Amino acid sequence: MNGILKNTFIRMAMLALILFFGILFVTLRLENNALSARADDLREEAELLREDINELKADLDRPFDAEYIAEVAQEKLGLRYPQEVVFYTGEN
Repeated sequence: MNGILKNTFIRMAMLALILFFGILFVTLRLENNALSARADDLREEAELLREDINELKADLDRPFDAEYIAEVAQEKLGLRYPQEVVFYTGEN
């Protein structure tokens, strides 16, 4: 009788260990997939930021002449030449 209980206990313990490691494996696999997707998103974001940096560097390398000043005044400050006619619409 003692041997049967011992054998049953060992089987139950093994089953519990198998279930534990199975659940652990599935949990870690799901977490790995989520982290891989997050890493892909961060790589894409980093690439977009690199493109922005390159555009800003190009703006810094551009000559600081009258044409550039006029373009910045129009785009950033909304200034216009006196002879220009501005039409406002419902759009920005």
